[in-house]
Amino acid sequence: MAAQSHRLALAGLRVADWMERPAVWLGRYSSWLMLALAGLIVFDALGRRYIRNWDFVVERNWHFLINSPAIQDGEWHLHTIVTFCALGYAYTRHAHVRLDLVRPLFSARTKLWIEWLGGLLLLLPFLTIFCAYAYKYFYLAWLAAESSGESNGIGHRWFIKFFIFLGPMTLLSAGVAGMIRLTVRLFGPKALHGQTGTEPIAADNHSAFS
Repeated sequence: MAAQSHRLALAGLRVADWMERPAVWLGRYSSWLMLALAGLIVFDALGRRYIRNWDFVVERNWHFLINSPAIQDGEWHLHTIVTFCALGYAYTRHAHVRLDLVRPLFSARTKLWIEWLGGLLLLLPFLTIFCAYAYKYFYLAWLAAESSGESNGIGHRWFIKFFIFLGPMTLLSAGVAGMIRLTVRLFGPKALHGQTGTEPIAADNHSAFS
């Protein structure tokens, strides 16, 4: 029975690793978009303040391009993509905020139980409902071929709304993986506790950036 429990727990941890991969991959690679976002914001600020008033820009009517709503659309498009793609990755790295004022008062096992119950009763139900509505939000935009309200803005609004669905979906997958890890930690063999990756949850203080 103990050997079977050990094999089952190991299989669960392998499933958890697999379920976290989309969130980790999406978070890592989408983070490079921060460079594009920073560059676009700098160009927008300098363009509106200085470049659009240069003589050769005005003579060639390029100031119209600098004032284009597509630049502002691009800024919030990139910001939305980076933010939503980081949700699942942040969860896998325990980068989300916990209430540190009261955590030191609890034992390690109590913290794990709070995390497990919170995930089961709050996180997973909320994300399931959110993802269902987010998919409908994206799908309606796709059916209607929704575009920018400005004639020279960025069209295909369904594309950006897809990330409002995709990001929370990876968080949901990471959340299920987290619940598996916590279940193994709370109910599984003690020999596997170190492989669950739940130590940051049990610790009094944890920083994902240390």
